[in-house]
Amino acid sequence: MPTPSRFPQPTLLLSAIAIAVLTLTKQAAAQQADLAMARVEVTGSSIKRLASENALPLTTIKAEELVSRGLTTMSEVATSLTAGATNEPVGGGGGGTMINLRGLNTNRTLVLLNGRRLANEAIGDSSINVDVIPMSAIERVEVLRDGASAIYGTDAIAGVVNFITKRSIADTTVSASLVAPERSGGGGQRRLSLTTGSGDLAKDGWNVYAAFDTQKRSALMQRDRPNISDPDDIARLGGTAFTSNTSGSSSAPANYTVYANGKPTTVTGNPYFGAGCIAPYPGQYSVPSTKPGGAGSKTCVLDPNLYPQLLADNKQTTLLTKGSLRHGDGNMLTVELLSSESYIDALNPPQPFGAQTDYDKLNPGLRKPLMITKKSPWYPGGTGGVPAVAGLNGADLALTWSLDELGPAITDDRQNSHRLVLTEEGQFKGWDYKAGFNYAYSKRTVSFLSGYVRTPELYKGVADGVLNPFGPQDRAGQAYLDSISADGLVNRRAEVHYYGPDLTLNRELMPLAGGTLALALGADLHRETYRDASGDIGDAVVYKVSGTPNRYPHGARTVLGTYLELDAPFTKQLNVNLAVRADRFSDFGTTFNPKASVRYEPSKALMLRATASTGFRAPTLPELYGTPQTRVPSTSKWDDPVLCPSATPGISGTGTLTTDPKYAGLNLDSAKVCGSTLTVLTGANPDLAPEKSKTFTAGIVIEPVKHLVASLDFWNVDMKGTIAQISEDTIFGDVNKYNKLFVRNADGTLAYITKTRLNMGGLRTRGIDTSLNYTLPTAGMGRFGLSFDGSYVNKYEGQNEQGGEWIDSVGQPGALSTGATSANTYIFKWKHNLRLSWSKDSFGTQLTQSTTSSYIDTNALPSQKPGQPFYNEIAPYILYNLTANYAWSKQLKFTLGVNNLLDVDPPLSNQRLSSRVVFAQNIAKPIGRAYNVRVNYTF
Repeated sequence: MPTPSRFPQPTLLLSAIAIAVLTLTKQAAAQQADLAMARVEVTGSSIKRLASENALPLTTIKAEELVSRGLTTMSEVATSLTAGATNEPVGGGGGGTMINLRGLNTNRTLVLLNGRRLANEAIGDSSINVDVIPMSAIERVEVLRDGASAIYGTDAIAGVVNFITKRSIADTTVSASLVAPERSGGGGQRRLSLTTGSGDLAKDGWNVYAAFDTQKRSALMQRDRPNISDPDDIARLGGTAFTSNTSGSSSAPANYTVYANGKPTTVTGNPYFGAGCIAPYPGQYSVPSTKPGGAGSKTCVLDPNLYPQLLADNKQTTLLTKGSLRHGDGNMLTVELLSSESYIDALNPPQPFGAQTDYDKLNPGLRKPLMITKKSPWYPGGTGGVPAVAGLNGADLALTWSLDELGPAITDDRQNSHRLVLTEEGQFKGWDYKAGFNYAYSKRTVSFLSGYVRTPELYKGVADGVLNPFGPQDRAGQAYLDSISADGLVNRRAEVHYYGPDLTLNRELMPLAGGTLALALGADLHRETYRDASGDIGDAVVYKVSGTPNRYPHGARTVLGTYLELDAPFTKQLNVNLAVRADRFSDFGTTFNPKASVRYEPSKALMLRATASTGFRAPTLPELYGTPQTRVPSTSKWDDPVLCPSATPGISGTGTLTTDPKYAGLNLDSAKVCGSTLTVLTGANPDLAPEKSKTFTAGIVIEPVKHLVASLDFWNVDMKGTIAQISEDTIFGDVNKYNKLFVRNADGTLAYITKTRLNMGGLRTRGIDTSLNYTLPTAGMGRFGLSFDGSYVNKYEGQNEQGGEWIDSVGQPGALSTGATSANTYIFKWKHNLRLSWSKDSFGTQLTQSTTSSYIDTNALPSQKPGQPFYNEIAPYILYNLTANYAWSKQLKFTLGVNNLLDVDPPLSNQRLSSRVVFAQNIAKPIGRAYNVRVNYTF
């Protein structure tokens, strides 16, 4: 474990005071009164108004703007941010939607609700799943596009996103919405929300309200979108298009290989091959192999179009309740409770048995055969009625069986999140104070929902003649399957607790030429605990197991933060803000992070701003204390660089078995060292050190004419000691450079390849954010508007080790594999949103264009270059959404919209060729054009 001596010890004075949290300018004062906790709030109003702009690059999106854009879920809000590289979860992405600003990873982006933290998603314990936030209660979203560790906490290196709910609600509103894809098959969304409250803070001195949201997305199967699964396109991308001219693997009915003297022969087959692989099942799952002869011929091939899933079944339900009570001389007590549950039910192909089941995780090439003998009534030609096959003569058969009669194997990935916040604010002896206590809890449970059985018991059932691998079960077989079912059992459960008090004090100190010198100081203390439990049921089921069975990692830390901030309006034109924060970690010692920001406003038409800050991110608890280091199969097949040397080790299967005499006595098998799955060491690393960063921003905001505001902000982030997991492609791309990661036994055979989390070299990125907002009110034609937000990334460079080569990955896959964000996240050189709007009286409409620039795909071979086979470059992707709003009365409002107005197909990508899901899921949805309707009624 790292020791506190790694960091300079603070002086007693500085550790007792604090850092930054509250900007007390007169322009921001009204807004800050509406926020729940000034210390961690993103202060300032929208950059669309120069008069209230501060030195920080801030974007504010109001709730009505979210509706106007046609955004119906929190995941859509997150992915729409131009400064982000956030993916909406597809397939079986159970973690939910996590915001990734600047492409710096979700664990370096701070997400807040009303200025306070929620508990992280439990398995990763590094990021907030924004799906738990109730959209119906949101008043605005504030995005601080600036390194903010000095003010908001040490994990805010990339920026802060603060979701701010309504301060009070005194009426009842019911809202129902529907998103219906034009093409059939699935992917539709339904949402119902209810907000209700009572009391007037100004008149009655109290308010209580509740906001309830529930939304559900239906599953979408690959077969329902043939436009993005064409076999020719799959082949063009480097994948293997489905063909029946192949050996059947696991299928229903089962395929067999004849064994002789305990060893497999080249004789294969299937009892129902001659009948077209149509066994007496309720449906047909397999088709006949057209392989002309040899091993694998006369078998059945599982239909690959049955099970691949583009979007999983998904649901979120949230409830936020808030009560506020004024008392004493202007004091207010607030209680806020959030409770949410979300799940993703991911569909997988049926559980396979036999040659496709890996029983030796250190060498997946060694598999336990699933045997049936002539003693079984289900042996071909036996008493069970399975058709006889000429030439078998009672030989033992090794089976490959897909249990399709149980249907697809479905996992239930469920998250529960809760938070209780108590806040007392008021004045005491000239000080404004806010004191609070925050308790947050997150739980994630992964279960076998349906289609799973215990593998050892299934092998026994076949050996004992109880189970029929060639057709539906009789009554005894079905009862046996029921008895060995794993359906409903929890495979993994993780929990995170976050709790502690906080206090912020602020006051005006003395008058300056431009206003009043203001001081904010305070402290917060929090405790975080993490526990992840995977039971032995994973070993029994084997298939599609999340986590490592029989592992119970856990960890905890306590952090004390103190902060101090001074806001100095030296003149009416010049404002300087200085802040410093000290954080004391129970497992890492103390770190100091300062921040300075300057705003110069020579006129109402021009403002200049700049910030400079440092950042610090301690490794997450799972990175330190998570799954113990474990040897597992590599994700791809490789040539052992010593035992199967190759001139191009980055391309699997190009090596040849070594002829070095010192390895002659090993009796090497080329199938195990050439183009084979090797062993890698993964898991937590308790020796990780923290990451450090420096951030600088400089910007200009202009208002040349009335109703027109434009801004341009340069940003630069420089990190050291980045925590990441080096990718297998990178290791094998230069095996000499990474030779130290290959750990060998005394005889020269490979023990494992080290692929645990490591402190790599550095990461540096820079770019420019730009925005323009213009409104044109007219007397008779209504109000016209134009809004533009764009982000340009000039550089995104990473090192795989300290002092190593800087590798730029703007517009292409990066060399660093973080392991904490989707492998399909890319850094776009350019991304923008353009919105045109018009409103008059009770009617309004908006056309939105979202654009991402072109980028190089994750190609089938890491060494590919333009013009070579399978090289894929994805063109700029442009989508249009159109919405219209109509207020029938003050009580009844309608919203109609069309998402993906031009019905643009998602770009094809080889991100997931192995699963035949070939659309670019990082920028596009697979549903095509979709219509949405929303109705709001207020009582």
